[in-house]
Amino acid sequence: MILLLLSGCGTLNGKPAAQELNLVLAGMDGSDAVSFEGAAALLIGGQPVSESALYYGGKIEDHNKVSLYSLLPDEPGETKAAAQEGLNKLEQSRSAAPAYYTRLEKKDGEWLMQSSSPESGAGNPLTALNPLRQLEELEQLEKQVTEETGSARGSKVLRIKLSPGEAKRQLKAQLEREMQAIRPAAGNTQDPAGQRTEVTTAMNTLWAQKENELQQKLAEAEITSVYFLKVDTKRNLPKRLTWTRTVSYPASGDPAEVETYVTKVDFYGYH
Repeated sequence: MILLLLSGCGTLNGKPAAQELNLVLAGMDGSDAVSFEGAAALLIGGQPVSESALYYGGKIEDHNKVSLYSLLPDEPGETKAAAQEGLNKLEQSRSAAPAYYTRLEKKDGEWLMQSSSPESGAGNPLTALNPLRQLEELEQLEKQVTEETGSARGSKVLRIKLSPGEAKRQLKAQLEREMQAIRPAAGNTQDPAGQRTEVTTAMNTLWAQKENELQQKLAEAEITSVYFLKVDTKRNLPKRLTWTRTVSYPASGDPAEVETYVTKVDFYGYH
């Protein structure tokens, strides 16, 4: 299964909803720093995969630097520590860092890992949860933007649905990044006798096999991707971003194979 193997319409205040989205994203660009806290989970056949649940926090600084770290839940719906407390611990000592953390910086249009735990970055789920990257993608992706009705006073909610083709391209790009992150290093592929080592050959064969399986599953998949962006209307800044990606396989017709990936991230402490 893919997730386990690793412009608009509508009118808002007289403006097209897509234009409102661009204004909100521009407001985010104008902020020097903001903290965030979120959660992510995977469901298969409508049932949550317990080991997939992840709580995380972090901070965006200088428009191009993002720190993320995992948090442990005290109880459903609550985290062990506020995001700022977790960030302070991360700054103070590597030994105090949680199970996962990563620091990312955008250079020449690409998000690059500066440090990570585990150090290789392999198996670290936080890189894909970079909220700034998610917001940046919304500006460029082919989508339909509308306003949800019934928003609370002082806020509005924009619904952003990617086109089917864009949803598949987005997932394919993400999976390719993740596969490259775990690709065996070329290293010294020959032993002193000039023979290719069996270990290197086996590792590369396995990677190629998994890559081929992934591409086959992706070709068979039907993908929907929908975001909801809650906006503070007073400051025109993001308050919450939720995202649901559903992967189904029409040829099989088995609802038990439907995979749903859900994330939610709250933003606070703008300055």
